[in-house]
Amino acid sequence: MEYFDYHGRKSLAAYLVSNALESETLIPTPEQVDTVLTMVSTLVQDQSDQPSVEEDPEDFAEEQGLLGRFIHHLKSEVPDQQYLILSAARKHFGAGGNRRIKYTLPPIVFQAYQLAFQYKALKDQDDKWEKKCQMIFHFCHQTITALIKAELAELPLRLFLQGALAVGQIEFDNHETVAYEFMSQAFSLYEDEISDSKAQLAAITLIVATFEQTRCFGEENHEPLRTQCALAASKLLKKPDQCRGVATCSHLFWSGKSLASGGEEMHDGKRVLECLKKGVRIANQCMDPSVQVQLFVELLNHYIYFYEKGNDQVTVQLLNQLISKIREEVPNLEANEETEQINKHFTNTLEHLRNRIESPESEGPSYDGMVL
Repeated sequence: MEYFDYHGRKSLAAYLVSNALESETLIPTPEQVDTVLTMVSTLVQDQSDQPSVEEDPEDFAEEQGLLGRFIHHLKSEVPDQQYLILSAARKHFGAGGNRRIKYTLPPIVFQAYQLAFQYKALKDQDDKWEKKCQMIFHFCHQTITALIKAELAELPLRLFLQGALAVGQIEFDNHETVAYEFMSQAFSLYEDEISDSKAQLAAITLIVATFEQTRCFGEENHEPLRTQCALAASKLLKKPDQCRGVATCSHLFWSGKSLASGGEEMHDGKRVLECLKKGVRIANQCMDPSVQVQLFVELLNHYIYFYEKGNDQVTVQLLNQLISKIREEVPNLEANEETEQINKHFTNTLEHLRNRIESPESEGPSYDGMVL
């Protein structure tokens, strides 16, 4: 390899990696990982003899994508060995510079999360499994932090959220503290690094969805996180985003089995209704009539969801008010494709309610007094 010039080494490295992927070759020891990554180092990090001219971004992305896939072939059946392999790979890829690590570090993080699940499966055979899980999540935290230093925001945010979900499912010693750290890191990224309004709504939705799925928080940690989510949603720049964000947050107060509610499902009907009413107030402030009606229809769907889940704070009277409000506004909209979609959404929602009234479920709530 050393006798080739830069381009020769690079094409040979790409050939070796592609060949390993095609023939599904696994590299099962840390020493072999070191050797192989040194052999293909032209792809892994900058070289002293590489040309100063920037290479084609698409070619670069394709090469790094190959490496990202190759990381899943650095694999040992022995979990302790696998941890050493990931550490060795992290050393090589971590030196790849900001342009490369966004392709190569995420696969290492996902491999590490999978390893933590392997340790959980072995908990009857390995009495140190909890310590090893903590070590893995510490390793992941450091790796994701390297991506933040490379001035990326959305990617590390997603990786932290994925970590919080994994921690919540593995339940090792001290797991609640680790999950809280991962969630709060994601929140910090959201607050400090994400400024585009579309990206903010997407990020807060992801955070709420992850939090709603994470079952490991006691009240002491659950309360500040859910309050923070509701606060962040109501501070979004655009009114429609605020409305959608606040409505999404309502699900945090009526969600899965969290420790905060003693392992029961959390049913805080009052807080749910506060969120939904706030959503209606924000929708009322929207200047664009079609956006306003679209938001009302979305909110109506949230109301119906909670009504059918048995939230006694949501009444048929509230549903009737919202339906008549939408009915008043729809005729005033300009006829276009958007209006057609809003109408279709509203019609489908009413159709669902009609079906429920005509053939009520034995378990479901009664729709007596509903005006369609």
